[in-house]
Amino acid sequence: MSPEEKNEKKEEEKDDEEQGKGIIEAEITTEMQKAYIDYAMSVIVARALPAVEDGLKPVHRRILYAMNELGLAHSKPTKKSARVVGDVLGKYHPHGDIAVYDSLVRMAQDFSLRYPLIDGQGNFGSVDADPAAAMRYCVTGDSLIVTENGLERMGNISKKEDINLKILSKDKKVNNASKWFDSGTHETIRITTNKGYFLTGTKNHPVLTISKNDYGKPVFVWKLLERAREGDIVLIDRREDGFWPEKELELISFHPRIKNNHQHKRILPLTLNKELAFILGALISEGSITENKIEFCNADLEFISQFEEKWKNLFPDSKLHRFSRKASSYGKKDYFRLECHCRLTVEFLRNLGILPVKSAKKTIPEVIFKSPKHIFSSFLSAYFEGDGSISFSRRMIELSCCSISDKLIKEMQILLLRLGIDTFRRFDISKGLYKLYLRGKRNILRFYKEINFSCQNKRKKLEFVLLNYKKESSNTDYVPFISDFIRDLAGYSGEEFVVKHNFDRYENMSKNYQRVASIVMQRTGIDYSSLFEYFLTYNYLFDPIVKIEDAGIQRVYSIKVENSCHSFVSNGFISHNTECRLAEISEELLQDLEKDTVEWAPNFDNSLKEPLLLPAKLPNLLINGSSGIAVGMTTNIPPHNLENVADSIIALINNPKVEIDKLIEIIRGPDFPTGGSISADEIPNLYKLGKASIIMRGKTTTEEEKGRENIIITEIPYQVNKATLVEAIAKLCQEKKLMDVSDIRDESAKGKIRIVIELKKGTNPKFTLNNLYHHTSLQTKFDAIMLALVNGEPKILNLKEILECYLNYRKTIVKKRTKFDLDEAEARKHIVEGLLIALKNLDEVVSLIKKSANTTVALENLQDKFKLSQKQAQAILEMRLSALTALEQDKLKDENKKLEERIKELLKILGSEQEILDIIKKELSELKRKYADTRRTTILQRGVSELVEKDLVAKKDVIITITSKGYVKRMDIKSYKEQKRGGKGVIGADLATGDFVRQMITCSTHDTLLMFTSRGRLYWLKAYEIPEVARFGKGKAVINLLNINDEITAVMTVKKFEGSLVMVTQKGIIKRVNMSMFSNPRKGGVNAINLKEDKLIGVELIEGKEEIILATKEGNAIRFKAEEVREMGRNAYGVTGIKLEKDDIVVGVAIVIPEKTKDLTILTVTENGFGKRTLVDEYRLTGRACKGVININTSDRNGKVIGIEIVDDKDSVIVTTAKGIVIRVSMKDIREMGRNTQGVKIIKTIGDKVTSITKVQRDEEGEEVAEA
Repeated sequence: MSPEEKNEKKEEEKDDEEQGKGIIEAEITTEMQKAYIDYAMSVIVARALPAVEDGLKPVHRRILYAMNELGLAHSKPTKKSARVVGDVLGKYHPHGDIAVYDSLVRMAQDFSLRYPLIDGQGNFGSVDADPAAAMRYCVTGDSLIVTENGLERMGNISKKEDINLKILSKDKKVNNASKWFDSGTHETIRITTNKGYFLTGTKNHPVLTISKNDYGKPVFVWKLLERAREGDIVLIDRREDGFWPEKELELISFHPRIKNNHQHKRILPLTLNKELAFILGALISEGSITENKIEFCNADLEFISQFEEKWKNLFPDSKLHRFSRKASSYGKKDYFRLECHCRLTVEFLRNLGILPVKSAKKTIPEVIFKSPKHIFSSFLSAYFEGDGSISFSRRMIELSCCSISDKLIKEMQILLLRLGIDTFRRFDISKGLYKLYLRGKRNILRFYKEINFSCQNKRKKLEFVLLNYKKESSNTDYVPFISDFIRDLAGYSGEEFVVKHNFDRYENMSKNYQRVASIVMQRTGIDYSSLFEYFLTYNYLFDPIVKIEDAGIQRVYSIKVENSCHSFVSNGFISHNTECRLAEISEELLQDLEKDTVEWAPNFDNSLKEPLLLPAKLPNLLINGSSGIAVGMTTNIPPHNLENVADSIIALINNPKVEIDKLIEIIRGPDFPTGGSISADEIPNLYKLGKASIIMRGKTTTEEEKGRENIIITEIPYQVNKATLVEAIAKLCQEKKLMDVSDIRDESAKGKIRIVIELKKGTNPKFTLNNLYHHTSLQTKFDAIMLALVNGEPKILNLKEILECYLNYRKTIVKKRTKFDLDEAEARKHIVEGLLIALKNLDEVVSLIKKSANTTVALENLQDKFKLSQKQAQAILEMRLSALTALEQDKLKDENKKLEERIKELLKILGSEQEILDIIKKELSELKRKYADTRRTTILQRGVSELVEKDLVAKKDVIITITSKGYVKRMDIKSYKEQKRGGKGVIGADLATGDFVRQMITCSTHDTLLMFTSRGRLYWLKAYEIPEVARFGKGKAVINLLNINDEITAVMTVKKFEGSLVMVTQKGIIKRVNMSMFSNPRKGGVNAINLKEDKLIGVELIEGKEEIILATKEGNAIRFKAEEVREMGRNAYGVTGIKLEKDDIVVGVAIVIPEKTKDLTILTVTENGFGKRTLVDEYRLTGRACKGVININTSDRNGKVIGIEIVDDKDSVIVTTAKGIVIRVSMKDIREMGRNTQGVKIIKTIGDKVTSITKVQRDEEGEEVAEA
């Protein structure tokens, strides 16, 4: 390598070395871990977790501190929430304004905080999860506000902040506005709706929109302009009202002054009356004005004559000239022109707003906006006569007006809205005109009633149109979302009226809503008529946003409305905001902040200092709790009662070694702002371990009304959405999971919760309530974890640790406060001592001051002469002459004495920890006196046991029906009333073709059903697991309830798994198995009997000393002792029970007790609806495996035997046919007869066959459990 190359290489290496300076090689995984840890700690410490000392997260602390700095004490007037949020963002918390505002809102919600820290005015949300109002609203100055003075432009309402003005709010409420704000210039957004309504405001200006909740129900939602999207549907206030100026506007101030002797005084109107409004409307539509002349042109002689007549009445000495003019071009009409050259009159009209501008610049005179309703109408009538038209055809009827002035048409649209008329605003490109279209019979009819044309030609045409207007409803004027919501509730396929009839258009809603609401109430138990009535009452126009655009930087304004909603109407849109101030209790957190009690740190830009903690006399962490999600950890501390917490701290002060169990006794448990009840089970874990899952329940009571009980929910669990809870209950009703509920109503009002659940007659509310606990958030869990920052580090704390942390912090605060007060007292005493020295040597002091050349010399002389400090000498020089009086001298001596006592007292406090603890106890007692209240949450000491299925279902007697195709259903036994034998029966089920009822049994809902298949398998099913279906319903397929692919041939009910089970097959085989073998239910079932080309037909429960009766299809029966059949294993085949003739099969099995057969009879029923009762004792006892005796004489008349039952006179049976016809017959109606008979008619079976019989169960006393 040459020397030159070596040097070049060295230079390159040197350059590389220079470039590499400041670069540190590192593993990317290591750097990511470090960055993630830094981020995690930032979230944990600076955002998500509260400090154990004051119980606040940084954002909450900054909000309270900023409000304190703004002077928003509880006794001072409120300020806009936006002002508070702006201060917090600008000075202390450089994050999103929404995050700050949401935190502020939560601190004002009495359903979120046990002791709210902010006193909010306006809509701060609700327990229904309604969103809070926006923090502020600001609209441009040209926005028209509905006030007691008419329509006023927002920018012209006032020139000063304080006002006293009545304005129109949401739902036509009239409220007072007390403040008007010029908010300066801001970026603005303009939204425009499909019909052309528009509003321009700041990005955070809210408008009211309609949306749907999770259940599809239409709900109102406030939406900021910056978050609005095309397609969002806004509310436009268009309902007519009586909120108008009462007096006609006085016009003296509009009269021109006489400027010289050449001008003559003219007669001018003193008020803006109907005639003058007509003249103004006509001139705006067809007139023009210059400095010296006014003109009005029109082809209709009637309109010209009307103008002349009204002019003459108003301006009798102002000559109006009429000229006839020929058409200027082909297709035009000859016309008339009216002129007036009276300068004073012309100037008067210019002052009223008829400006000398081109047509494209015309606007509606401001005086019209401030006029009563009849003046509006007169002005609009003349305008529409000039620039309006009415046209109609088979396809469309249209009333319209036009202008080449965009602003005039926009203003006209808002004027019409005040009269209850909504319009479409469009631009006709071909003609270069802006037009307003009045469409729909409702709007045209209102125009006819409120305005109308002034001349006969157009009036008659309008009347003809209305007489022939067929279509009532509009395609665009309807309530969104309500149809789908109601149809979902009613069932699209379940109710023809709801599906086929329209009820979202206002005209049809008023006709149909009561019937629709009635249908929905029958299906869900909830009355939704109030929802329809709200929409019908306020008649809002729901108009989708079609355009959102940047409107540039403009000056904006707002007003303060004195009511809870803070809403007002501008350009038809509804807007609102919130205001706030500190709650009195929050001042206990901030007290002593000015006394150097806490550490301070620079804010985010080092321009200010902020407290790292608040002094927190109030034990906020426990009384208000806290929740937050950090990185890898979460906190969820429940709120508590202030009195309980204060007593716990005092107990700890009195005995620092107090056991935590004693503290638990005092604090008792969480106390949620929404009340309710909690289980005591997990409370010890919460306070000892810092973690627990606490069961919460709403609080309920029952009320009796019209012979039935209602469940009233008066309190709900913490953080449960009330509206969602009501919707969930309604859904359970809709899904038939709450069969006993007949109606649900939310009667909550004024912060008091009252949800009424009406029950059907005879319903036990206990089981309905258990279902509510099980299936809804009326019972839920609060997963508590008491995690907080201790010295900046996250830690899970038990109760005693939290109390100790609070106590240690307060000891530090009291010490610092006392030290501050001591320093202040000593400093003042030092000054007072100097003043007393001066007064004691007054003559010398005065002489010395007089002889001093200047203040500086006097200061030095005083210090030298009397051995004073600089501060003492300065105080003497600043002393007023009035302080030299004897009275003032005595005051100084008294003050000095008090200061000595105060210093002594403060030194005593600083020298004794017990003194400090006594102060803390005293402060806690004072907090209790001022703010403590009774507990809201009840503690259930017995705890809350886990609900099992039987807790959810009322114990009642039911009928279980099983069809041949495997459909099963459950019905109340009261569904079938007794009939006389031979009756037609009632429809028991709407069965599919070829299906028939195979078996019907009665049992209790809490019984276990043993379901046997034709192949001998056994399945278990609880009676309440079978769906309850109306009498006409066919039920649910067994395959959907059990994992089964076989035919169910026998079902029996069991309360206890005791005794033996007897199984009988078609071929006469009988088997006995101990019930204990079936006591452990298995999902997939078990083999109960092995069958070979045979089918199981019946099962019975025995103890062992009974007798068994088997009956065959051909009319034979056998009676033998049960002990002849020994117990076998599950897989055994069994033994012969009866010998059968060829083609005969066993169809029934019955059990009797030998000692109780005296009055018992065997009921035998045949397929043709015949039945007979024969005494059991007529059947002689034989051995097993015999042929038996004659049971019934079968023939073509009565048919084959289908089953038997053991009955007496008190019994009744239910007979079912293949077509689903059911009859319930009392045994008293069927007489006893011999064995060899055919029986009597029980049920008429024309073209039908009986398929099953079942005996209605009776209680132990022999009475039927469920009366017919």
